[in-house]
This record gives sequence, C-alpha cells and structure tokens, in this order.
Amino acid sequence: MTIEELEKELKSEKLAPIYVLYGEELYLLENCLKNIKKNFGETANGINYIQIDETNLNTLLSEMQTPAFGYSRKLIVVKNSKLLKKEAKKRGTNIDITSTREKINEYIKTNQGEENILIIIEEEIDKIELLETIQKNGGIICNFKFQKPYQIEKRLKEICNICKVKIATNTINHLIDLCGTNMQTLQ
Repeated sequence: MTIEELEKELKSEKLAPIYVLYGEELYLLENCLKNIKKNFGETANGINYIQIDETNLNTLLSEMQTPAFGYSRKLIVVKNSKLLKKEAKKRGTNIDITSTREKINEYIKTNQGEENILIIIEEEIDKIELLETIQKNGGIICNFKFQKPYQIEKRLKEICNICKVKIATNTINHLIDLCGTNMQTLQ
C-alpha cells in the first residue's frame, strides 16, 4: 500500500488488525501512527496500549493473547525489534527472534479476531513468512520511502491551502531544493 492510500484509509477511521510501517520517511510514518492512535481511541499505557522493542520482544505473544482489562481491545506497538528481519538472534541479548517470530506467525494464522491492533515499525524488513501471513490476514504493509519532489510539492500546496496561504510553485520548489526530499527537514 502506498502512503497516500494509507492516509486515505485512516481518514475513513477504519483500522486493520495489523500494520507494518517501515522506511526512512519518519515524519509521514509518525503522522500515520498518530492517526492510528487517534482512530483507536482512549489508551491506557500498560493496559490497552503496549509498547514493545528489542528488549522486551519476548513478551509480544503473551500481550497479544491477553485481553485488555476494562477495554474491548489493545493497541500493541512494536518498534525497532528486528522481528521482520531474517537474522536469528539479536546481538547482545538472550531473545531468540526466530522462535518469537514463529510463535507470532502461528498465532496470527489461527487468531484473526480484532481484539488487538498490532503495529510493527521497522527501518527495514525482509520478505519472510511472517510478513506473508500478516498480509494474508488483513494486515497493511506500507513502505515510507522518501517522497519525490512532486509529492512534497503537492503536500505543501495542500498545507498552504488549508492554512489559506498563497505560495507560488517556484517558491515551493526552491524550498524543496534547499531542504531536500526528507519531510523531517521541512517540519
């Protein structure tokens, strides 16, 4: 799915059971994450909003299996865990990523309920069985590549229109030339 398609879907306020967001365009990725959280609704850290990284990846399966106390569902955000990379073991830790990946893969295959929303955020991913399982089970996979100049120009024009600011196309292009195509620098 493209960034634009994901943004459009999030405006409809529908949530998929699983999101895989990856790539180098962190500004747009973080905006989509904020929109998912907004669409999810109220979050209580540690109860229906769980954050997982490489240090506590081994708790992911139990978090997915445990219902949110007092809430209808949970939002689980996994950041920079290397769960979708082929490497078998994270250096310097005792966490066996391959074993965790296999357990998560089996759980997703057999539990297609919407009691949880799982968001996996990585810098890079590999084509592995877990990624295919996520896609087959209603997951959304979006690569946040750096935007091309014409895409940034379109976004900046939309922002200016919303703010009722008139700006010439050559001024926008000059700004893009100065800042590059990383949306983070235009913030």
